[in-house]
Amino acid sequence: MVLIRVFGFVMLVAALQAAAFAAMAEPLRCPQRIAFVDSDPATRRQAEEMKLIYARIGCPDVAFVGLPGRRGVVAFNTGEVQGELMRVPAVEPEYTRAFVRVRSPIVHVVGRLWGRDAPPNGNDAFGFVLGVIWQERYGHAHGGTGYHGQTELMRAYATGLIDHFLAEDPAVAAAVKDGRLPARPAHAGPPLVSTALHHYLGVEFAAAAAAVANELERQVEDAAGPAIQ
Repeated sequence: MVLIRVFGFVMLVAALQAAAFAAMAEPLRCPQRIAFVDSDPATRRQAEEMKLIYARIGCPDVAFVGLPGRRGVVAFNTGEVQGELMRVPAVEPEYTRAFVRVRSPIVHVVGRLWGRDAPPNGNDAFGFVLGVIWQERYGHAHGGTGYHGQTELMRAYATGLIDHFLAEDPAVAAAVKDGRLPARPAHAGPPLVSTALHHYLGVEFAAAAAAVANELERQVEDAAGPAIQ
């Protein structure tokens, strides 16, 4: 009887190990298309970096598709794309399908109102980018003008159509660097949003989300260097 029990236990362990090896051997389910907000050059660069990460986890054929902000949400909900890149958690109520948020944020950003002078009064025009959730909410609540892309917004400010605009700090730095803004605006208001930007995928790609998170965490560790003993 003891031998039978031991044999049964050995067979159970062997079966569990075989199942584990089989699961490991299964190819990772990869998304086909991931949307990013095409009006933001910084997001476009991040999409290029994320494509390299997907290649490292075994998904080299993922296509990153530039879409207007609101269009990206709709495309994700309808299944036209299987994920979105560089989104704040405030977007989550807009999703009507099951999703997973990659546990490691891509970057942390601060957004604020920028301008030529002090904060605008009721008569001053300011602009924001349509489809960027935090900007839309602030802009609609305070009578701003929506623009279809960051480049269009920066052009409106540079040519004097508006005196203030909403943007994240890295977006302003990038616009000055590449010449879309002639100089850093004189006024930088207090932070209106301070949040992480995340990568979202359909819940069916949870394993890919975990693998991407591992790669993002490894990059942070590599950038920090070895710990001092």
